[in-house]
Amino acid sequence: MDLGPITGTINNLLTIATGLGLLLCAFFLCMAGFYFMTSGGNPGAIERSKSAAFNAAIGFALVLSARVIANLINGAVVR
Repeated sequence: MDLGPITGTINNLLTIATGLGLLLCAFFLCMAGFYFMTSGGNPGAIERSKSAAFNAAIGFALVLSARVIANLINGAVVR
């Protein structure tokens, strides 16, 4: 059975989703930097910015690991 068109479509959707996910991670990382720059030495605001940066890094790792897992599954299905 020819799975070429199906896997091609799934690969295109994964590429778009990965790009959007990484774009969102970059946005939230910039937002964390903005929080840090405007904290004015307030410990609560600094902690908020650190938390936002950590969450953006976790999101970045999740997006990349989801792409790797999807590629592994796609490779196993095509064989």
